[in-house]
Amino acid sequence: MCVLYGYHIRYPIINLGVALSFLFGMGGATVMSLHAKNLRLKNTCFSHLITLNVVAYIFLALLVFGFNDSLMILMGSNEELLPLVKEYLYTCTAALIFLMLSNSLNAVVRNDKAPTYAFISMVSGAVTNIFLDWLFIVIFDMGLFGGALATGIGQVVSFIILVTYFFRSGTKIKFRFEKLRLPFFIKIVTVGFPSFTIEFAAAVTNTLLNKTFMAYSGPLGVSSYSIVTYICYMFRMVFSGFGQALQPIASFNYGIKEIQRVKQIFKIGHLSALCISSFLLGCVFLLGEWLIKMFTNDPPLIEMSCKGIILFSSALVFLGANFVNIAYLQAKGSTKLSNMLSILRSVVFVLVAVVILPPLWGEAGIWLVLPASDLLTFITSCFLFKRIRA
Repeated sequence: MCVLYGYHIRYPIINLGVALSFLFGMGGATVMSLHAKNLRLKNTCFSHLITLNVVAYIFLALLVFGFNDSLMILMGSNEELLPLVKEYLYTCTAALIFLMLSNSLNAVVRNDKAPTYAFISMVSGAVTNIFLDWLFIVIFDMGLFGGALATGIGQVVSFIILVTYFFRSGTKIKFRFEKLRLPFFIKIVTVGFPSFTIEFAAAVTNTLLNKTFMAYSGPLGVSSYSIVTYICYMFRMVFSGFGQALQPIASFNYGIKEIQRVKQIFKIGHLSALCISSFLLGCVFLLGEWLIKMFTNDPPLIEMSCKGIILFSSALVFLGANFVNIAYLQAKGSTKLSNMLSILRSVVFVLVAVVILPPLWGEAGIWLVLPASDLLTFITSCFLFKRIRA
C-alpha cells in the first residue's frame, strides 16, 4: 500500500509537465493547421513550441531538485514516505523532457497528416515501457526505481521515432533557432490553453483529493484513490484521444472553410464518445473488482476501491462529451469559449464540489467531486452550444 501511495504522490509534477507540453504542442499544432499554406509561419510556430518546452522543463527540474522535500510534502507526502516518492520522482523528472517533447511533436506530426506515424511512436514507447517494467521490476527486482527507469526509456523511444519524422526528405517542417516572439507566444498559449487547463487541473485536483482522502480516510483512502485513478486514467486517455483526433481534422477543414464537414466531424465525435463511454461504464460494473485485484490483494483496500470506482466512473458519458466539446471549440479557434469550459470543468466546479460534497456525504462525496464537475460542465456546454448554434 505504501508503494501505491508513494507512486501516486509524484503525479502532480508530472501532470504539470504534460500540461505544459499540451499547451505548447496543441496550441502550436492548431495554429499551424489553421495556416496550412503558410510554411514560414508553420516553421516559426514549430520552433517556438520546441523552445518553450525546453524552457518549461528547465523550470520544472529546478523546482523538483531545488525544493524537493517541501514540494513533496505539499503534494501530499509525509516524512515516512519521502524516500519512496523521491526515488520515483527524481528518475521521472530526469526523463520528463522526452515526455514533454514527445507530446508536442506528436501533435505536430498528427496535424501534418501523418497520424499513423504518430500512433507508431506512441505504441512503441508504451510497449517498451511495459516490457521494461516486467524486466526491471519482476526479473531484476529494481522496485520503484525500475518502474521509473522503464517509463523514462519508453519516453525516449517515442521521442526518437518522432524526431526522425522531421529528417525525412518529404517533411517541410523544420526547427531553426530563433528569438521567441511575443505575438507567436501569445497565439500558441491562447489556443493551447484548454488542453493545458485540463491537464494542469488534473495535477491540482490530484493534490487536493490526496489531501482530502488523507483527512477523511488516511493512507488507505489515498491508496484506494491511487488504484481507481490509474484504472480510470486509461478511460480518460481514450477521450483525450478522441479530442486529439478530432482537433486536426476539424481545424484543417475549418481553415479551408468546409463548415458543414466540421459540423459532421463534431457529430461523429459525440456519437463515438457516447458509444465508447457506455462500453467503458459497462466494463466498470462487470470487471471493476477484477481490475482492482490486479493492483492489490488487501481486502479493506479492495472493498473501498470497488465502491469508489463505481462512484468515480458515474459520469463517464459526460466526460467524453466534454472532451469532444472543448476540442471542437479549440479546433475552430474559439479560444474564449473553449477556455471558459476548460476552467469551469477543471477549476471552478471542482472547487465547488470539493467544498460541498465531502462534508455532506463523507468519503462518497470525495469520489463524486470529479463526476459532479463533469455533469455541471456538460449542462453548461448544452446551454452554450444552443446559444451560439455551433
